[in-house]
Amino acid sequence: MSKHSKKSMNVDIATAKIGFIGAGRMTESLLNGFVNYGKIEASRLHVAAPTTKNLERLKQQYSGLHITKRNLDIFAKYGCNIVFIAVHGSVIRNCYKQGGERPFPLTTNFIPNMKKPLFILSLVTGFTLKEISQCLLNPEHPEKYLIEMHRIVVNCAVAYGLGICAVDVEPDSKKIAEPIRGLLSKVAKLEFVPESQMDAACAVCGAGLAFSYYFIAAMSDGATKMGLSRDMATKFAAKTVQSAAQSLLESGKNPTELRDDVCSPAGPAIYGIHVLDKADCASGVAAAVEAAHKRAAELAKEGEK
Repeated sequence: MSKHSKKSMNVDIATAKIGFIGAGRMTESLLNGFVNYGKIEASRLHVAAPTTKNLERLKQQYSGLHITKRNLDIFAKYGCNIVFIAVHGSVIRNCYKQGGERPFPLTTNFIPNMKKPLFILSLVTGFTLKEISQCLLNPEHPEKYLIEMHRIVVNCAVAYGLGICAVDVEPDSKKIAEPIRGLLSKVAKLEFVPESQMDAACAVCGAGLAFSYYFIAAMSDGATKMGLSRDMATKFAAKTVQSAAQSLLESGKNPTELRDDVCSPAGPAIYGIHVLDKADCASGVAAAVEAAHKRAAELAKEGEK
């Protein structure tokens, strides 16, 4: 958000401290990806959450991980350079509900005016960067921060270094600092999505990952029913979906065109497609994406009442 010279926003990604506000599934996926695939020492990772429900488990899982029940510690006590805001939208909504004209700080007190560069990455669905920043930055002196903020969407495949990451600027441009690009690239492929479309991106690449696993499981069930061993059925189903995705991206063709290329006249594929059409499968999948989008919006509004 704030504009600073490229030099002033430099941070050494090899030693940078990385923080997370929120200890849910998305944080856990990023931790696993950074430690096991990005080769980042757990001692450089810090997680804050209001209860120890997930914190203690994460600390046992990642030796050296720092945990705290105070969000402010991520910025003040630990002095993290890069911070992921990974909470449900209802948490931000409650900040606005409690604060009146000015939202109540997400960190109890506004984060200090830090002299070193600070990078904040918001994973919060339903809220703009401006709304998030008002819950973090001291409104009396916002110009004193050396800060760069981005809104991003990542899916849980980051846990295996295979994630998708939507970012609100062109990932190869000067609009995103090299340390951020380098960190996210350790666990995901970066794609540009305008901030106004981030919620839709979350529904398709976030929740869509679950839908993809559902489809793979269903294909595996069908093959197992026909006599293939469960392990082999699952492997072939997964690899088939993988090859379909890769050929689609490589060819640049419309998926309907590629589908028709596979369906020979009176062949097995077109008979299977006919069964899917009778079950209205396409409408069901589209409705699932819409339902995920709607639910994310509901979570962002839950604190209003």
